[in-house]
Amino acid sequence: MGRAMALRFARAGMNIAIGDVNEDGMAAVVAEAKALGVEAFGVYTDVADENANFALNEAACDAFGQVNVACLNAGVTGSAGRSWSLTKQDWDWTLGILLDGVIHGVRAFVPGMVEHDDGHVVMTASIAGHVSSAYSGPYMVAKHGVVALAETLHHELRAEKSNIGVTCLCPGFVNTDIVAATRRRDPGQVGAVQDKLGEKWLDFSERALAGGIDPEIVGEQVYDAIVDNQFWLFTDQDWDHAIGEKNQQILTRKAPTLGHPSK
Repeated sequence: MGRAMALRFARAGMNIAIGDVNEDGMAAVVAEAKALGVEAFGVYTDVADENANFALNEAACDAFGQVNVACLNAGVTGSAGRSWSLTKQDWDWTLGILLDGVIHGVRAFVPGMVEHDDGHVVMTASIAGHVSSAYSGPYMVAKHGVVALAETLHHELRAEKSNIGVTCLCPGFVNTDIVAATRRRDPGQVGAVQDKLGEKWLDFSERALAGGIDPEIVGEQVYDAIVDNQFWLFTDQDWDHAIGEKNQQILTRKAPTLGHPSK
């Protein structure tokens, strides 16, 4: 999805700064963006590292003067298994990327936007920020946290009459390789599957993502959401019923049921 966003922005004539831990993949996207006629560069960035986020912002400002759009999008599926079986290291590793990475991004990029009172922040949450499933506790907790942070930032900016926009991107199933980082890790290693139930969850996720929408569609949706200053961005309507059911369960004080897409 990050590649799709970057190239859609490049097609609109925007200069691009990319942060990633995958240097080969990052270099390929930089080359594609440059081929579209814009300036582009990449910086090795581990979003779980606070200082790396500030370094990426500084590099972008040095190159282009200011940051107008910040997409806080880095993601992994992370450690999977029973919540009580995962170690503190499992939780810390996953939350460090998925939640701390977004927190660091807000702290690194938003102050400059506030200073020049212009820009837009896109935070990649998930349908998992609205409905939960079993055996992926760190992922679910992180994505609920990103939704809460996006709403909080929106309220703060509106209270201060800022011109900065916020979009909370909540993808359903998108055909990406987000599962790959977990697959590459040996069983028992931090960030890997930790038990058989976690393995089943990962297998299901992999099959569902393979049948998901093309990331290029998401890139278009994100661009349009920025132009329209749209807060909520759901990539499809397949989870609308599950989200509505969850909200009704809250209002009627009922225990949550497992959410499923409508197709």
